[in-house]
Amino acid sequence: MGEPIPSATDGGGAPPLAGLLALGMVVGTINGLGRVAMPLYAAAVGAQPWQVGIVGGLGYAGILLLALPTGAWIDRHGSRAMFQRGVAGAALLYLLLPFVHSAWPLILAAGMLGLLLPMRTIPVHTEFLALLPQLSPSRAGWNRAANTVGLFFVGPAVSAALIAAAGFVPVFALASASLALALMLARRVLTHAPADDGDDPPLLSRIAAQLSLVRRHAEARRTMGIDFLVQMAIAYFVVFALILAVRRYGMSLQAAAGLVTVQGVVYLAVLFFGAHVVQRWRDETSYGLAFALLLAQSLLCGWGGHAATLWVGAALMGGAMGLQGLTSTQRFAELMREFGRGRIGGLTSLAPTAGGVIGAMGGGVVSQRLGTEAGFELLALAFAVMLALELQRRRRPAPPPAAP
Repeated sequence: MGEPIPSATDGGGAPPLAGLLALGMVVGTINGLGRVAMPLYAAAVGAQPWQVGIVGGLGYAGILLLALPTGAWIDRHGSRAMFQRGVAGAALLYLLLPFVHSAWPLILAAGMLGLLLPMRTIPVHTEFLALLPQLSPSRAGWNRAANTVGLFFVGPAVSAALIAAAGFVPVFALASASLALALMLARRVLTHAPADDGDDPPLLSRIAAQLSLVRRHAEARRTMGIDFLVQMAIAYFVVFALILAVRRYGMSLQAAAGLVTVQGVVYLAVLFFGAHVVQRWRDETSYGLAFALLLAQSLLCGWGGHAATLWVGAALMGGAMGLQGLTSTQRFAELMREFGRGRIGGLTSLAPTAGGVIGAMGGGVVSQRLGTEAGFELLALAFAVMLALELQRRRRPAPPPAAP
Protein backbone atom coordinates (compact mmCIF):
# COMPACT_ATOMS: atom_id res chain seq x y z
CA MET A 1 0.00 0.00 0.00
CA GLY A 2 1.17 3.58 -0.65
CA GLU A 3 1.51 6.29 1.92
CA PRO A 4 -1.57 8.47 2.50
CA ILE A 5 -1.92 11.84 0.89
CA PRO A 6 -0.87 14.39 3.52
CA SER A 7 -3.47 16.48 5.23
CA ALA A 8 -3.04 19.95 6.60
CA THR A 9 -1.80 18.52 9.87
CA ASP A 10 1.01 16.22 8.76
CA GLY A 11 4.27 17.77 7.75
CA GLY A 12 3.42 20.75 5.51
CA GLY A 13 -0.08 19.88 4.35
CA ALA A 14 -1.62 19.33 0.97
CA PRO A 15 -0.18 21.73 -1.61
CA PRO A 16 -2.37 24.67 -2.71
CA LEU A 17 -3.55 24.20 -6.27
CA ALA A 18 -2.79 27.72 -7.53
CA GLY A 19 0.76 27.58 -6.21
CA LEU A 20 1.33 24.13 -7.67
CA LEU A 21 0.10 25.25 -11.10
CA ALA A 22 2.29 28.36 -10.92
CA LEU A 23 5.26 26.16 -10.06
CA GLY A 24 4.47 23.88 -13.00
CA MET A 25 4.35 26.84 -15.37
CA VAL A 26 7.66 28.23 -14.08
CA VAL A 27 9.32 24.83 -14.46
CA GLY A 28 7.90 24.49 -17.96
CA THR A 29 9.12 27.97 -18.88
CA ILE A 30 12.65 27.18 -17.68
CA ASN A 31 12.65 23.99 -19.74
CA GLY A 32 11.36 25.94 -22.73
CA LEU A 33 14.16 28.50 -22.36
CA GLY A 34 16.75 25.74 -22.36
CA ARG A 35 15.15 23.81 -25.21
CA VAL A 36 15.69 26.78 -27.55
CA ALA A 37 18.89 28.26 -26.13
CA MET A 38 21.05 25.18 -25.60
CA PRO A 39 21.20 23.86 -29.21
CA LEU A 40 21.63 27.41 -30.57
CA TYR A 41 24.42 28.09 -28.09
CA ALA A 42 26.10 24.82 -29.07
CA ALA A 43 26.09 25.93 -32.70
CA ALA A 44 27.40 29.36 -31.69
CA VAL A 45 30.44 27.88 -29.91
CA GLY A 46 31.35 25.84 -32.98
CA ALA A 47 29.75 22.45 -32.28
CA GLN A 48 29.28 20.08 -35.20
CA PRO A 49 25.69 19.22 -36.17
CA TRP A 50 25.87 15.81 -34.48
CA GLN A 51 27.17 17.49 -31.31
CA VAL A 52 24.27 19.95 -31.43
CA GLY A 53 21.96 16.94 -31.61
CA ILE A 54 23.58 15.45 -28.52
CA VAL A 55 23.10 18.71 -26.62
CA GLY A 56 19.43 18.77 -27.60
CA GLY A 57 18.79 15.14 -26.63
CA LEU A 58 20.56 14.90 -23.28
CA GLY A 59 17.49 16.08 -21.39
CA TYR A 60 15.62 12.98 -22.54
CA ALA A 61 18.58 10.85 -21.47
CA GLY A 62 18.47 12.32 -17.97
CA ILE A 63 14.82 11.40 -17.51
CA LEU A 64 15.33 7.90 -18.90
CA LEU A 65 18.22 7.28 -16.52
CA LEU A 66 16.78 8.85 -13.38
CA ALA A 67 12.98 8.65 -13.62
CA LEU A 68 12.75 5.54 -11.44
CA PRO A 69 15.48 6.58 -8.97
CA THR A 70 13.80 9.99 -8.60
CA GLY A 71 10.54 8.28 -7.68
CA ALA A 72 12.39 6.21 -5.08
CA TRP A 73 14.15 9.31 -3.71
CA ILE A 74 10.81 11.12 -3.39
CA ASP A 75 9.60 8.31 -1.14
CA ARG A 76 12.74 8.55 0.94
CA HIS A 77 13.44 12.30 1.08
CA GLY A 78 10.19 13.99 0.05
CA SER A 79 9.22 16.01 -3.01
CA ARG A 80 10.48 19.32 -1.68
CA ALA A 81 13.97 18.08 -0.88
CA MET A 82 14.39 16.48 -4.30
CA PHE A 83 13.14 19.57 -6.07
CA GLN A 84 15.47 21.84 -4.12
CA ARG A 85 18.51 19.75 -5.04
CA GLY A 86 17.62 19.70 -8.73
CA VAL A 87 16.92 23.43 -8.82
CA ALA A 88 20.06 24.47 -6.94
CA GLY A 89 22.32 22.44 -9.20
CA ALA A 90 20.66 23.68 -12.39
CA ALA A 91 20.78 27.33 -11.28
CA LEU A 92 24.52 27.08 -10.71
CA LEU A 93 25.09 25.40 -14.08
CA TYR A 94 23.14 28.08 -15.96
CA LEU A 95 25.30 30.77 -14.32
CA LEU A 96 28.43 28.96 -15.48
CA LEU A 97 27.31 28.37 -19.08
CA PRO A 98 28.47 31.79 -20.42
CA PHE A 99 32.02 30.75 -19.52
CA VAL A 100 31.81 27.63 -21.73
CA HIS A 101 33.22 28.30 -25.21
CA SER A 102 33.70 24.88 -26.82
CA ALA A 103 31.55 21.91 -27.72
CA TRP A 104 32.65 19.13 -25.37
CA PRO A 105 32.47 21.15 -22.12
CA LEU A 106 29.03 22.30 -23.24
CA ILE A 107 27.98 18.70 -23.85
CA LEU A 108 29.15 17.87 -20.35
CA ALA A 109 27.14 20.77 -18.91
CA ALA A 110 24.08 19.73 -20.93
CA GLY A 111 24.44 16.20 -19.62
CA MET A 112 24.53 17.46 -16.03
CA LEU A 113 21.46 19.63 -16.66
CA GLY A 114 19.74 16.57 -18.13
CA LEU A 115 20.46 14.54 -15.01
CA LEU A 116 18.99 17.30 -12.85
CA LEU A 117 15.88 17.70 -15.02
CA PRO A 118 13.81 14.84 -13.53
CA MET A 119 14.52 16.15 -10.03
CA ARG A 120 12.59 19.33 -10.78
CA THR A 121 9.85 17.97 -13.07
CA ILE A 122 8.82 14.67 -11.48
CA PRO A 123 8.23 16.08 -7.95
CA VAL A 124 5.79 18.71 -9.26
CA HIS A 125 3.83 16.19 -11.34
CA THR A 126 3.86 13.70 -8.46
CA GLU A 127 2.39 16.21 -6.02
CA PHE A 128 -0.36 17.17 -8.46
CA LEU A 129 -1.32 13.52 -8.95
CA ALA A 130 -1.42 13.09 -5.17
CA LEU A 131 -3.65 16.16 -4.85
CA LEU A 132 -5.98 15.26 -7.72
CA PRO A 133 -8.40 13.02 -5.74
CA GLN A 134 -9.22 16.08 -3.59
CA LEU A 135 -10.03 18.20 -6.67
CA SER A 136 -12.89 18.35 -9.13
CA PRO A 137 -12.28 15.91 -12.01
CA SER A 138 -12.62 18.86 -14.39
CA ARG A 139 -9.19 20.03 -13.20
CA ALA A 140 -7.36 16.83 -14.17
CA GLY A 141 -5.57 18.47 -17.09
CA TRP A 142 -4.60 21.73 -15.45
CA ASN A 143 -1.09 20.70 -14.43
CA ARG A 144 -0.23 19.44 -17.93
CA ALA A 145 -1.70 22.63 -19.35
CA ALA A 146 0.31 24.90 -17.05
CA ASN A 147 3.53 23.08 -17.89
CA THR A 148 2.71 23.13 -21.61
CA VAL A 149 2.11 26.89 -21.65
CA GLY A 150 5.58 27.45 -20.21
CA LEU A 151 7.32 24.75 -22.24
CA PHE A 152 5.88 25.41 -25.69
CA PHE A 153 4.81 29.06 -25.63
CA VAL A 154 6.34 31.31 -22.96
CA GLY A 155 9.81 29.76 -22.69
CA PRO A 156 10.64 29.47 -26.41
CA ALA A 157 9.20 32.91 -27.22
CA VAL A 158 11.14 34.66 -24.45
CA SER A 159 14.32 32.73 -25.24
CA ALA A 160 14.20 33.57 -28.96
CA ALA A 161 13.48 37.26 -28.26
CA LEU A 162 16.32 37.60 -25.74
CA ILE A 163 18.84 35.82 -27.97
CA ALA A 164 17.93 38.06 -30.90
CA ALA A 165 18.15 41.23 -28.81
CA ALA A 166 21.04 40.61 -26.42
CA GLY A 167 22.62 37.19 -26.95
CA PHE A 168 22.75 34.13 -24.75
CA VAL A 169 23.94 35.54 -21.42
CA PRO A 170 20.58 37.14 -20.50
CA VAL A 171 18.79 33.86 -21.30
CA PHE A 172 20.99 31.87 -18.94
CA ALA A 173 20.70 34.57 -16.27
CA LEU A 174 16.90 34.54 -16.62
CA ALA A 175 16.86 30.74 -16.34
CA SER A 176 18.89 30.91 -13.14
CA ALA A 177 16.66 33.65 -11.70
CA SER A 178 13.55 31.68 -12.62
CA LEU A 179 14.97 28.67 -10.82
CA ALA A 180 15.38 30.85 -7.71
CA LEU A 181 11.70 31.83 -8.04
CA ALA A 182 10.78 28.16 -8.40
CA LEU A 183 12.74 27.39 -5.25
CA MET A 184 10.71 29.95 -3.27
CA LEU A 185 7.44 28.64 -4.65
CA ALA A 186 8.43 25.06 -3.86
CA ARG A 187 8.91 25.90 -0.17
CA ARG A 188 5.20 26.76 -0.03
CA VAL A 189 3.59 24.12 -2.24
CA LEU A 190 5.69 20.92 -2.10
CA THR A 191 5.50 18.53 0.84
CA HIS A 192 8.35 18.81 3.30
CA ALA A 193 9.03 15.14 3.97
CA PRO A 194 7.67 11.65 3.22
CA ALA A 195 5.54 9.73 5.66
CA ASP A 196 7.67 8.26 8.44
CA ASP A 197 6.59 4.63 8.48
CA GLY A 198 9.88 3.23 9.73
CA ASP A 199 10.49 1.40 6.48
CA ASP A 200 13.55 2.64 4.58
CA PRO A 201 14.67 0.04 2.04
CA PRO A 202 17.73 0.80 -0.12
CA LEU A 203 17.46 2.57 -3.47
CA LEU A 204 17.84 -0.57 -5.58
CA SER A 205 15.02 -2.25 -3.67
CA ARG A 206 12.75 0.73 -4.30
CA ILE A 207 13.54 0.67 -8.03
CA ALA A 208 12.95 -3.08 -8.11
CA ALA A 209 9.56 -2.50 -6.48
CA GLN A 210 8.62 -0.07 -9.28
CA LEU A 211 9.65 -2.56 -11.96
CA SER A 212 7.79 -5.34 -10.15
CA LEU A 213 4.65 -3.20 -10.14
CA VAL A 214 4.87 -2.81 -13.92
CA ARG A 215 5.36 -6.55 -14.40
CA ARG A 216 2.40 -7.62 -12.31
CA HIS A 217 -0.08 -4.77 -12.80
CA ALA A 218 -1.74 -4.98 -16.22
CA GLU A 219 -3.48 -1.60 -15.95
CA ALA A 220 -0.21 0.16 -15.13
CA ARG A 221 1.38 -1.45 -18.20
CA ARG A 222 -1.58 -0.46 -20.33
CA THR A 223 -1.47 3.18 -19.24
CA MET A 224 2.29 3.39 -19.71
CA GLY A 225 2.06 1.69 -23.11
CA ILE A 226 -0.53 4.23 -24.29
CA ASP A 227 1.66 7.08 -23.03
CA PHE A 228 4.62 5.60 -24.89
CA LEU A 229 2.79 5.20 -28.20
CA VAL A 230 1.16 8.64 -28.16
CA GLN A 231 4.41 10.41 -27.31
CA MET A 232 6.19 8.47 -30.04
CA ALA A 233 3.63 9.78 -32.54
CA ILE A 234 3.98 13.33 -31.22
CA ALA A 235 7.77 13.26 -31.55
CA TYR A 236 7.54 11.93 -35.10
CA PHE A 237 4.98 14.55 -36.08
CA VAL A 238 6.91 17.48 -34.59
CA VAL A 239 10.04 16.56 -36.54
CA PHE A 240 8.81 15.07 -39.79
CA ALA A 241 5.56 16.92 -40.44
CA LEU A 242 7.68 20.08 -40.52
CA ILE A 243 10.02 18.43 -43.03
CA LEU A 244 7.05 17.47 -45.21
CA ALA A 245 5.66 20.99 -44.98
CA VAL A 246 8.91 22.61 -46.08
CA ARG A 247 10.24 20.11 -48.63
CA ARG A 248 7.09 18.78 -50.23
CA TYR A 249 4.65 21.66 -49.94
CA GLY A 250 7.05 24.61 -50.07
CA MET A 251 5.95 26.20 -46.80
CA SER A 252 8.27 28.64 -45.07
CA LEU A 253 9.92 27.49 -41.85
CA GLN A 254 7.86 30.01 -39.87
CA ALA A 255 4.61 28.74 -41.40
CA ALA A 256 5.61 25.13 -40.82
CA ALA A 257 6.33 25.89 -37.16
CA GLY A 258 2.71 27.04 -36.95
CA LEU A 259 1.70 23.37 -37.20
CA VAL A 260 3.15 22.79 -33.75
CA THR A 261 1.38 25.92 -32.48
CA VAL A 262 -1.98 24.68 -33.75
CA GLN A 263 -1.34 21.30 -32.14
CA GLY A 264 -0.49 22.98 -28.83
CA VAL A 265 -3.49 25.33 -28.84
CA VAL A 266 -5.99 22.51 -29.43
CA TYR A 267 -4.22 20.39 -26.79
CA LEU A 268 -4.52 23.17 -24.20
CA ALA A 269 -8.18 23.78 -25.08
CA VAL A 270 -9.02 20.11 -24.45
CA LEU A 271 -7.05 20.04 -21.20
CA PHE A 272 -8.76 23.15 -19.83
CA PHE A 273 -12.30 22.69 -21.12
CA GLY A 274 -12.73 19.01 -21.96
CA ALA A 275 -12.25 17.36 -18.59
CA HIS A 276 -15.87 17.84 -17.46
CA VAL A 277 -16.95 15.82 -20.52
CA VAL A 278 -14.21 13.18 -20.45
CA GLN A 279 -14.87 12.40 -16.77
CA ARG A 280 -18.30 11.06 -17.71
CA TRP A 281 -16.87 8.55 -20.17
CA ARG A 282 -15.32 5.18 -19.60
CA ASP A 283 -11.57 5.07 -20.17
CA GLU A 284 -12.13 2.89 -23.23
CA THR A 285 -14.32 5.60 -24.77
CA SER A 286 -11.86 8.47 -24.34
CA TYR A 287 -8.85 6.35 -25.33
CA GLY A 288 -10.76 4.98 -28.32
CA LEU A 289 -11.67 8.47 -29.52
CA ALA A 290 -8.06 9.57 -29.08
CA PHE A 291 -6.84 6.63 -31.18
CA ALA A 292 -9.48 7.36 -33.83
CA LEU A 293 -8.24 10.95 -34.09
CA LEU A 294 -4.62 9.80 -34.26
CA LEU A 295 -5.50 7.23 -36.92
CA ALA A 296 -7.12 9.97 -39.02
CA GLN A 297 -4.17 12.29 -38.44
CA SER A 298 -1.62 9.66 -39.47
CA LEU A 299 -3.55 8.81 -42.64
CA LEU A 300 -3.86 12.48 -43.57
CA CYS A 301 -0.13 13.07 -43.10
CA GLY A 302 0.84 9.82 -44.81
CA TRP A 303 -1.55 9.88 -47.75
CA GLY A 304 -2.59 13.52 -48.02
CA GLY A 305 -1.59 15.41 -51.12
CA HIS A 306 -2.03 18.98 -49.91
CA ALA A 307 -0.58 21.21 -47.20
CA ALA A 308 -4.08 21.62 -45.72
CA THR A 309 -3.98 17.97 -44.61
CA LEU A 310 -1.06 18.80 -42.32
CA TRP A 311 -3.02 21.61 -40.65
CA VAL A 312 -6.03 19.36 -40.10
CA GLY A 313 -3.70 16.63 -38.85
CA ALA A 314 -2.10 19.02 -36.36
CA ALA A 315 -5.51 19.92 -34.93
CA LEU A 316 -6.54 16.25 -34.71
CA MET A 317 -3.32 15.37 -32.92
CA GLY A 318 -3.83 18.18 -30.40
CA GLY A 319 -7.31 16.89 -29.61
CA ALA A 320 -6.06 13.32 -29.25
CA MET A 321 -3.23 14.44 -26.97
CA GLY A 322 -5.72 16.18 -24.71
CA LEU A 323 -8.07 13.21 -24.47
CA GLN A 324 -5.24 10.80 -23.78
CA GLY A 325 -3.58 13.17 -21.30
CA LEU A 326 -6.75 13.68 -19.26
CA THR A 327 -7.50 9.96 -19.11
CA SER A 328 -3.95 8.90 -18.26
CA THR A 329 -3.68 11.56 -15.54
CA GLN A 330 -6.78 10.20 -13.82
CA ARG A 331 -5.51 6.63 -14.12
CA PHE A 332 -2.09 7.48 -12.69
CA ALA A 333 -3.74 9.34 -9.82
CA GLU A 334 -5.74 6.21 -9.00
CA LEU A 335 -2.58 4.10 -9.12
CA MET A 336 -0.81 6.58 -6.85
CA ARG A 337 -3.54 6.30 -4.25
CA GLU A 338 -3.02 2.53 -4.25
CA PHE A 339 0.77 2.29 -4.48
CA GLY A 340 2.15 5.63 -3.24
CA ARG A 341 4.00 8.61 -4.67
CA GLY A 342 7.41 7.09 -5.24
CA ARG A 343 6.34 3.97 -7.11
CA ILE A 344 4.12 5.89 -9.55
CA GLY A 345 5.82 9.29 -9.81
CA GLY A 346 8.82 8.01 -11.74
CA LEU A 347 6.76 5.71 -13.97
CA THR A 348 4.67 8.64 -15.21
CA SER A 349 7.78 10.16 -16.84
CA LEU A 350 9.54 7.01 -18.01
CA ALA A 351 7.14 5.79 -20.72
CA PRO A 352 6.45 9.12 -22.50
CA THR A 353 10.13 10.03 -22.51
CA ALA A 354 11.06 6.67 -24.01
CA GLY A 355 8.34 7.16 -26.61
CA GLY A 356 9.71 10.59 -27.51
CA VAL A 357 13.21 9.19 -28.00
CA ILE A 358 12.00 6.27 -30.14
CA GLY A 359 9.70 8.52 -32.14
CA ALA A 360 12.47 10.95 -33.04
CA MET A 361 15.42 8.56 -33.44
CA GLY A 362 13.61 5.48 -34.74
CA GLY A 363 11.46 7.70 -36.91
CA GLY A 364 14.59 9.11 -38.49
CA VAL A 365 15.70 5.62 -39.52
CA VAL A 366 12.26 4.79 -40.97
CA SER A 367 12.09 8.12 -42.78
CA GLN A 368 15.52 7.68 -44.31
CA ARG A 369 14.97 4.10 -45.48
CA LEU A 370 11.28 4.07 -46.40
CA GLY A 371 10.29 7.71 -46.75
CA THR A 372 8.69 10.19 -44.36
CA GLU A 373 5.14 9.15 -45.28
CA ALA A 374 5.94 5.54 -44.34
CA GLY A 375 6.43 6.54 -40.71
CA PHE A 376 2.92 8.00 -40.59
CA GLU A 377 1.55 4.89 -42.28
CA LEU A 378 3.17 2.62 -39.68
CA LEU A 379 1.74 4.79 -36.91
CA ALA A 380 -1.68 4.56 -38.57
CA LEU A 381 -1.44 0.77 -38.43
CA ALA A 382 -0.50 0.89 -34.73
CA PHE A 383 -3.40 3.22 -33.93
CA ALA A 384 -5.84 1.04 -35.88
CA VAL A 385 -4.80 -1.92 -33.71
CA MET A 386 -5.12 0.12 -30.52
CA LEU A 387 -8.53 1.44 -31.57
CA ALA A 388 -9.74 -2.11 -32.20
CA LEU A 389 -8.50 -3.19 -28.76
CA GLU A 390 -10.25 -0.28 -27.05
CA LEU A 391 -13.50 -1.03 -28.91
CA GLN A 392 -13.22 -4.64 -27.81
CA ARG A 393 -12.71 -3.54 -24.21
CA ARG A 394 -15.61 -1.10 -24.59
CA ARG A 395 -17.99 -3.97 -25.34
CA ARG A 396 -17.21 -5.58 -22.00
CA PRO A 397 -19.40 -4.63 -19.02
CA ALA A 398 -18.10 -1.70 -16.97
CA PRO A 399 -16.32 -2.84 -13.79
CA PRO A 400 -18.26 -2.38 -10.55
CA PRO A 401 -17.25 0.59 -8.39
CA ALA A 402 -14.54 -0.05 -5.84
CA ALA A 403 -15.67 -0.88 -2.34
CA PRO A 404 -15.27 2.01 0.11
